Amino acid sequence: MNMKEKFGLYIHIPYCESKCGYCDFTSYTDQMHTIPEYLQALVKEARYYHGCVADTVYIGGGTPSCLRSGDIFNLMTALQKEIEICKDAEISIEANPNSLSREKAEEFWAAGINRLSIGLQTVQPDLLKRIGRTHIYADFQNALENAVKAGFSNISADLMYSLPGECAQQAIKSAQAIVQLPLMHISAYALRLERGTPLYGAEQPDEMQDREMFYGMKQVFEEAGFMRYEISNFAKEGYCCKHNLKYWREQEYIGLGVAAHSYYQGYRYGNTASISGYIHKIYAGQTAEVQCEKADKQLETIMLKTRLCEGIPLADLPQTKTMQNFLQMLEQHALAKRVENALVLTERGMDIHNTIVLELLKCI
Repeated sequence: MNMKEKFGLYIHIPYCESKCGYCDFTSYTDQMHTIPEYLQALVKEARYYHGCVADTVYIGGGTPSCLRSGDIFNLMTALQKEIEICKDAEISIEANPNSLSREKAEEFWAAGINRLSIGLQTVQPDLLKRIGRTHIYADFQNALENAVKAGFSNISADLMYSLPGECAQQAIKSAQAIVQLPLMHISAYALRLERGTPLYGAEQPDEMQDREMFYGMKQVFEEAGFMRYEISNFAKEGYCCKHNLKYWREQEYIGLGVAAHSYYQGYRYGNTASISGYIHKIYAGQTAEVQCEKADKQLETIMLKTRLCEGIPLADLPQTKTMQNFLQMLEQHALAKRVENALVLTERGMDIHNTIVLELLKCI
């Protein structure tokens, strides 16, 4: 990759103290003994990108905050000997409410991390228990207090809605609670239960209830100064997640660690999902990649950029008669509008984003 170009850096920490009932991410609860070797392997993998420059960093998981005291500080120190991290870089880390102690928060701050994403999901104790979360709302409040005292001001919270047994009033109550807190960013995702997870098949709110929840929460967020900038993300002015914007804008990024993905020079790469396999390959001086494919530029441009409230540049869409007719139909049905030189989906359009994407692809 071009070492002069700034890129995003993703670091995957695949360890969790317990597995949530809905989780299908690559994470493990029985591999804690591999942590020291794994962290060393991350640094070794970073050497492949020696001299590259990152202007965003995102440490995700898994649960990065479940690592031992000093692990994240030492990891960041070692990585910066291989990869240059800009002085003004956005550096994010994910944390669970019940593992973000004051000591951990101070360690993260000392390591140069300047943005926290804390997984709340809901303020309702019965719903937290139902989806397999081990914290309560008070734990989240304590974690937030620890973060603020450590120096953090750029803090995000994750919420989920359409949980099994949830009603609109409960989802809205969660939104009302957290907008009172010192947060700058909120992600609000509808729970999608994947095959193979313990909760798969559990009865969830129907589509009408799902939309009632989302728009009720959205109103609360916007009245509190959080503006929607992507289908599921809200931020106060100047606090959009710069790293995630790289994904949606198709900018280059590299991923370190188990199951991490990279995108550069028009290709997508994916690492092995096995911790032992990853460690073995890296220590043997091999790449951990098990996937390499040329990105489908038009498909990904349409799929990703239409998620953003800034829209997709019209120049990114084929100027065919079929496409122009479809864009006109979207406008006539108030599903999209042209703003300057971009096509922007309306709220109604965002509701059926997947359908619109499929129809746009048919027009290529």
